[in-house]
Amino acid sequence: MAQEPPAATARVPAATPAATSTESTAADKPSEPSAPGAAPPSPTPTARAIPPQVKAAPEAKPTPLPPPTRGLFGLAPAPFVEGDFIAAVRLPESGGWATVQPVPQPFPNAWQRRVLLWFLVAALLVAPAGWWFSRRLVRPLAGFARAAEQLGRDPKASVLALQGPAEVGRAAQAFNRMQSQLRSFVDDRTTMIGAISHDLRTPLTRMRFRIEEAPDEIREGMLNDVEEMERMISSVLAFIRNASEPGARERLDLSSIVEDVVEDAVFVGKDVRLERNANAAVDVDAIGMRRVLDNLIENAVKYGDQARVRLFIDHEDAVAEVSDSGPGLPEDELDRVFQPFYRAGAARRSGKQGSGLGLAVCRSIARAHGGDVHLKRGARGLVAQLRVPLATRFANA
Repeated sequence: MAQEPPAATARVPAATPAATSTESTAADKPSEPSAPGAAPPSPTPTARAIPPQVKAAPEAKPTPLPPPTRGLFGLAPAPFVEGDFIAAVRLPESGGWATVQPVPQPFPNAWQRRVLLWFLVAALLVAPAGWWFSRRLVRPLAGFARAAEQLGRDPKASVLALQGPAEVGRAAQAFNRMQSQLRSFVDDRTTMIGAISHDLRTPLTRMRFRIEEAPDEIREGMLNDVEEMERMISSVLAFIRNASEPGARERLDLSSIVEDVVEDAVFVGKDVRLERNANAAVDVDAIGMRRVLDNLIENAVKYGDQARVRLFIDHEDAVAEVSDSGPGLPEDELDRVFQPFYRAGAARRSGKQGSGLGLAVCRSIARAHGGDVHLKRGARGLVAQLRVPLATRFANA
């Protein structure tokens, strides 16, 4: 694309004698050296001195000339000389000189405006095609994100469809293979733990019969130990059974489950009160969520004498809080109590029965739904917080 020069300016000096300009030119021109032995050059008629009475007239004021018009996009060849130049022509009438010189134009000049227009037209033509191609490339990645979220919430989720370019198809195949291997790994470990726990019941039964023949002073203590081991095994088997056969996920209002659990606790005489209950649509296993809330309320009543329940929305999560007025726990044990079969010192000293699996089961179920369970210190006791992702969070993903 050729650059269009700015407007030209014509500069016409006043008329001077032709002899003046010509003689000035001949006098100012340096003489060339002559060859050895050559005769000196003879003076020419034009090489005479300028009379002192002849003076140069002042130059005329430059006259701006409008540039010739071109097409909108400047496709036609320029009808003028382009670039930075100075042109002069001798006027035969007056004997003076007329000069033409381009005058710089401010930014943006005509050439720059045409370049910007070309870029704008090109962007308008390319932008729709670029947007379409980018959406086509990003769509499989969005599917990966949804599949990863679904795998974190539901290990039994369906595999990812093999769509998109060849590279995306191979990545989706590797993702599905990883999902299948993780599912097999978890199922194998769960089955093994369940089998070990079930097989332990046989030796415990034999120990119970042999304890009957033990002396009276040690019989009662040994029976208590055996009963505690049986309760732990029963808890493990119940946990394995619920983990290996998860219930179907359905969309429901978490507030209805919270209301039912609180009403059942009040019905059996527990000091439980629902202080706040907000509507929260979630995709959960109703039986699993009910078990989590039952365990949290039971622990609050057992070790804190009362339970106060609140359900509210926090960003993209539904949060159920169960607070008590008990002695609480040290900071270093707030996360340790989620370990299987671990009981805090205050719980052991209280003399109340427990297997140490309740909070571990709660966290396992919550994390299987993409949420979690945490403990924190409250104003008077402990606050157990259950977080579950809202159904709208994954619907908009």
